Amino acid sequence: MMNNLTPCYVNEHQSDLRGVKDGWYASKLSGQLLFGPFANQEACLSRISQYASWIASSAARHRPH
Repeated sequence: MMNNLTPCYVNEHQSDLRGVKDGWYASKLSGQLLFGPFANQEACLSRISQYASWIASSAARHRPH
């Protein structure tokens, strides 16, 4: 996934261990959760896509001319 983000499902057991609600999260490849939870994988992927677009447009605006 762009920007090394991927959807990750955190089940009820994992959520107790991590201290978060169960659901879908955008996570780094390292496993760090960045944002969520989302109700489903599609909503999570949509948010990851929005984030990637924002990062790309922000980088384009800050490029030296």
